[in-house]
Amino acid sequence: MGIDTVLVAGTKTNVCCESTARDAMMRDYKVVMVSDANGARYDEDHLAGLTSFFQSFGDVRTTEEVIGVLLAPANAAAAAE
Repeated sequence: MGIDTVLVAGTKTNVCCESTARDAMMRDYKVVMVSDANGARYDEDHLAGLTSFFQSFGDVRTTEEVIGVLLAPANAAAAAE
């Protein structure tokens, strides 16, 4: 289907979201945890989940950064093909 990237957003950054993101990475997807679209009960847990994922498994970006990449001219040209 041509899908190569997974964006992860949700609750329990350090449990559910991180597990989903790791599973996607193990299935050879590029994975981005959207930092401000994930959350945990405590800020420390949220940051620990993002840090752990970034250090070993994939990328962490804000919603604004993700939208910027999606709207970049290179993506628009590729979509037009």
